[in-house]
Amino acid sequence: MDIPVAVQYRHAHLSAADQARLFGADAVLKAVAHVGHRGQVAYRETITVVGPNGRLEQVRVLGPVRAETQVELSPVEAEALGIDAPVRLSGDVKRAASCGLKGPHGSIRARACVIIPARHLHCSARDAKRLGVKQGDVVSVGVVGRPETRVEHVAVRVHPSFRTSFHLTADEAAEFWLGADDRVRVERM
Repeated sequence: MDIPVAVQYRHAHLSAADQARLFGADAVLKAVAHVGHRGQVAYRETITVVGPNGRLEQVRVLGPVRAETQVELSPVEAEALGIDAPVRLSGDVKRAASCGLKGPHGSIRARACVIIPARHLHCSARDAKRLGVKQGDVVSVGVVGRPETRVEHVAVRVHPSFRTSFHLTADEAAEFWLGADDRVRVERM
C-alpha cells in the first residue's frame, strides 16, 4: 500500500484558556483548511513563539482546542530559539520545553508545551489492519521508487479519525529528500 508523505511545519494546538488569553475571550478563529484528520483544521490566525534566543512569527494555530497547549517545532527552529525541546509523539507534553506565546490580544508563558514531533505513521483502523500494524508499533518505511531510501523508527498511531499518511518534520523531509508528492511503503524493522 502506497502511503502519502505529510511534511509537518511549525504549528500550535491551544487550550481553550490559552486561546482566550492570546486572542480574546470572545474570539472565534477562522478555519482556512482541513488538515487531513476528521474534525481538525488549520486556522487563519497565527501566534509568535518566543524563546531565549529570539522569536518565531506566524506559527499556525490548529484546532479544535485541546486540553493542553502544545507547540510543535522542527529541530532547527527549536535550536534557533534556544528551546531544548524533546522529541515526542503529539499529545505527550510531560517534561516538554517551555516558551512564551504572543497573540494579538496578549502574551503568556506556556510551560511544558514545546516538542519536536517524532516521525509517525497515522493510520485509520481499516488501513492499520491491512498493513498488519497496531497502535504503538514501530516500523520502517521505504520510499516508493527509491529503494535505497529507508526511514527507520517510525511510530504507528491508529485512530478512527486519521487519514493514513506518513508524517515527519520539514528538517527530516529535507534530510531524506521527501516532499508531499512522495509515497512510502511500510517495511518491518
